[in-house]
Parts: sequence; structure tokens; C-alpha cells
Amino acid sequence: MKNYLNESLSAQERAEALVNEMTVEEAASQLRYDAPAVERLGIPAYNWWNEGIHGLARSGVATMFPQAIGLAAMFDTDLVFKVADITSTEARAKYNEYSKRDDRDIYKGLTLWAPNINIFRDPRWGRGHETYGEDPYLTAECGEAYVKGLQGSGKVLKTAACAKHFAVHSGPEAVRHEFNAEVNWKDLEETYLYAFEELVKKAKVEGVMGAYNRVNGEPSCASEFLMGKLDKWGFDGYFVSDCWAIRDFHEHHLVTSSPVESAAMALKAGCNVNCGCTYVHLLSALDKGLVTEDEIRASCVALMRTRIRLGMFDKSTEYDNIPYSVVSCPEHKAVSYQCAVKSMVLLKNKGILPLDKNSISTIAVIGPNADSRAALEGNYNGTADRYVTFLEGIEDAFDGRVLYAEGCHLYKDRVSGLAQAGDRYAEAEAAAANSDVVILCVGLDATIEGEEGDTGNEFSSGD
Repeated sequence: MKNYLNESLSAQERAEALVNEMTVEEAASQLRYDAPAVERLGIPAYNWWNEGIHGLARSGVATMFPQAIGLAAMFDTDLVFKVADITSTEARAKYNEYSKRDDRDIYKGLTLWAPNINIFRDPRWGRGHETYGEDPYLTAECGEAYVKGLQGSGKVLKTAACAKHFAVHSGPEAVRHEFNAEVNWKDLEETYLYAFEELVKKAKVEGVMGAYNRVNGEPSCASEFLMGKLDKWGFDGYFVSDCWAIRDFHEHHLVTSSPVESAAMALKAGCNVNCGCTYVHLLSALDKGLVTEDEIRASCVALMRTRIRLGMFDKSTEYDNIPYSVVSCPEHKAVSYQCAVKSMVLLKNKGILPLDKNSISTIAVIGPNADSRAALEGNYNGTADRYVTFLEGIEDAFDGRVLYAEGCHLYKDRVSGLAQAGDRYAEAEAAAANSDVVILCVGLDATIEGEEGDTGNEFSSGD
């Protein structure tokens, strides 16, 4: 038996044995997020990129939960743990089925790039809803619960969590690829690094993702200071760049002059896997003497260690028999409902709520998000097996008359292109005037608020 298949050895020993069997070319190929198969060693292809900040994302149907900012508003870490546990259960169930069919595509692996533990200080940041808010302590508590729920307590990791984005990453989106976050040491330690330290030390998070920006002049994905912090905290998982962040070294930060130099800089700093395509230049960097074979192999060991910790080279694991039937099952959706109820925040109530159905005959439901499915989904989301909009839910719950008016476009000054500005105001006013009570559904959705490139508002880069 090959040592890397010997389950009595440690993950580190098995990973070293496996990488020793590889050529340097094979080892370098495994440092890409879309790692190819090494068939002669029985290593299947693996895509490191999967998402799950509020349920399993981008992989079809799954149980969906409130965005992370909503989960934080519950102030209930036991429930946050349960959300993560369900997310990892469904990730395993789908991984089991995908693997049977040799489907190794993106969003189908066991390395979930969640949670997002950045600090949400500026409400204009489009990705703030991915986070647990502005408080470092609450962020750490929710993050720790989420990591433990994702990773489980079994012999192998149920899934591998990833704390992102390390560090001082909180917008603005439009300049994130070139921005230098200048932060004083006190704020850095107490605000921006606190949750990362807690997740490494207490939750034993398996992955850490670097950020796009620089921190006090150093690119986050190749920062001597930040990597030193991980070493000091005892981190022994894998480090991944944010997607195409290493390309920013030479295109935007201008700390290197070529992709070859950027790849070398990231590898030598301790970035194990490149989400992006810059690491295709690693062998050129090796030829030029910018990196060593030992450095390539050391990063590959870290990645194989994570895959071994996930049980990928074991004969069987305790999670192999999680059935597909658990995906979006009634028990999981009941927890989603519980989270939705508990995450709601009532800002003020002057005796209006709860509504007495027996004392009203007509309700007006007004607003661009009143009958919007997009408003329910958020971003980095999966697909719920059923959607109920605000309008539909109110219609189902109320026996009287419901008048609906869109009221306005989500961000344009008119709904119909040929109409004058404010073309739906009169209808909204008429609905309100003919109703006993108005329920107004306004706000944003992920088409105009979210990550740069994921949203439709190119004019503001997701903010």
C-alpha cells in the first residue's frame, strides 16, 4: 500500500508521501483552483471553488437561509451553527452524487469559501450583507459557530471552511484591485484581525483567503505581516488567493512587473492555491530561479493535506452515505424558516403591529420588492425549491382584498421606458387611498448591490 493511502498515518505524513510521488510539473498543476487529475496516482480532478455563506450556493437547489447579516441579527450562535451544519450536510450529499458521475466542476467540491468575516463599517459597501456586521466580537462568535458547523466533529472534515478576506477588506468595490488600506496598528489588531485570530485558534478553520487590496502597502495575498500573523496563530490549513487577486500584483498594485514575478511573489509568501490563472506561470518562475522546487512541493503538501483531511483518499468516510434526499428537505427548511423569523429586525412599532385581520378589509402592498424573487435571494446563493414573495405571502395569509402596486422601479426614475418619470406613483397613491393599511416593500436587491462583477450596476461596481 502506498503511504498516502495508509489511513493510520497523519494527514501531514500522507500528504508528504503523496507529493513525493509527483513530478514537479504535477505538483505545480495542483496549485490551481481547478486542479487537473493525476491519473497515474489515482488523484481525481478537483475544483477548490465552492460557496456557502448562507446555504450551499451556485450548485442548483439547496436550503437557503437569510444572508449572513440577517444571521448575525439573530444573536444566536447555536442557530448559526445549525445553518452551517445543514449547509455542509447538503454539500456532502451533492458531492457524493456528483462524484459518482465524475462531475468535478466548479461549485461542486467540499472546500466552501465561507464565512466572510470582514468588518462592515460602511453601508455603501455592496458586500456588507455577506458579513456579520460591524462588531468584531459578534463577527468572531458567529464565524466560529459557522466554521464548526461546516467542518463538523468527525474523523474527517465534513467540509472545509475558509475565513475570508484576509484582511481589512470592506470596500469600496470600484477600487478594490488597487486600493491600499491604511490602518493603524490598534485598529488593525482590535477590529480587523480579531475574528481571523479567533477562527484560526478556536475554530481551527481549514482555509484562509487573502483579499484583493493592499494592507499598509503590502498585497494581502503576499503580505509578510499577514502571513506572519497566521504562523503566530498556529494556522496549518491552506491559503488561497481571492479570485484573480495575484494578477493585480502586476496590473494594478504594480509591485511586480509580470505574471511570472507575481506568481513567484505569492508562492514564496505562502499562498498555496491560486484562484485565477497566474499560477500557470509557476514553472516559468522555476526556470528563472524565482522559486524553488521545494517551495512548489511545500504548497502542494498543504493542499493535499486538506484533501486528505476531507477523506478524499480514504476507502470510505462517515459522510459517504449522506443521501441526496436531505437536500432542501422539510427538516432543513424548518430551520430556514426559524432563521427568517428570528433575523427580522423591528425598528419601531407605534401600536400598529401585529395587524388584526378582523379589523381590516383591504391591504395595499406597494414597492419594487413586493413581488420580487431577486430580493429574496441575495448573492452567493443557491436556488430554493420554492419562493414566496412578500405579496404572495400576504395574499396567502389574508382573507380580505389585497391591492398591489409596484410604485416605482428599483433604481430608475420610471418603470416603462416610454413613460414619464414617476409613472407608477399615481397607482401606488390610489392603492394606498383605497386600503386600510399599507405594507411598503422597498430596498435593494443583488442586481445593484453585491460584489463587483456579480451585479448589474456596472456604474457603481456593486456598491
